[in-house]
Amino acid sequence: MSAGFISINNQIISRETPLFTVGNRSFRYGDGFFESMRITGADLPFIKNHFQRIVDTAATLELLLPHGFTADQLKENVLQLAEKNGIKGEGRARVNLYRNDGGLYAPIDNSCSIVIDVTAYEGGGLGYELNSRGLKIELYQKIKKPCNALSIIKSCNSLLYVLAGKFKTEQELDESVILNDKHNVCEFTSSNLFIVINGVLYTPSIAEGCIDGVMRKVILELASKARINVYETELKPNDLIRADEIFLTNAIQGVQWIGAYKTKRYFNKVSKILVDALNEHVAALKLQKES
Repeated sequence: MSAGFISINNQIISRETPLFTVGNRSFRYGDGFFESMRITGADLPFIKNHFQRIVDTAATLELLLPHGFTADQLKENVLQLAEKNGIKGEGRARVNLYRNDGGLYAPIDNSCSIVIDVTAYEGGGLGYELNSRGLKIELYQKIKKPCNALSIIKSCNSLLYVLAGKFKTEQELDESVILNDKHNVCEFTSSNLFIVINGVLYTPSIAEGCIDGVMRKVILELASKARINVYETELKPNDLIRADEIFLTNAIQGVQWIGAYKTKRYFNKVSKILVDALNEHVAALKLQKES
């Protein structure tokens, strides 16, 4: 059941309240972006990372963030909304930012509005959990993702991901692998992609057009601390077959391992190591805040 309240520009209103007119630029042009965050243990452990990505994306899109908008204010708004919706412990927040009305393609105002939606997370218990069943994946080859400055952004124009998601559903898959315009492996529909070959971790570099995910950065840091060699590089579709292990990362689920691609079956040894390291890292962050 959907939560009862959302927030728009720091005002909590009913989820049923109409928000936009036909002049809304996100509706007309996809002129905006979003950020997804996990609430775990009634906290937002990676709020600083998410906020920095919001700041960086706004700069790329030449959006003016509201005066006084800070990571602490965003965290307060999200947790307040979670409490208003009766969400205790685990939840997911989606923060949408869009340029305010006016103009055709060329805007007349670069100020933006911020909508926050918080719902319960039904993934399991407290913290990040590794999936018990490996996921099934396949390549989505109909449309390739371009590599440019907009590729790393979670834009409100998500048609590629919509079509890749439709393909996933029609093929009875758990995830679709998106390729870039160089025909290299880029990412999943809602996650970054990692593979393990002979104990070494590989992931597409940002130059390959993948989303610059918060959890991607966290996992890269945790892998390095665990003395796992990591390379951000080009990956070919054939590298998926060569891999001993494949897993995805995103801010909501953390780490999820892949069980099958075509006729290949995979292990989840490194995935288990990293999800344990992730939960330990979150616990350490909480202790730091409390001390």
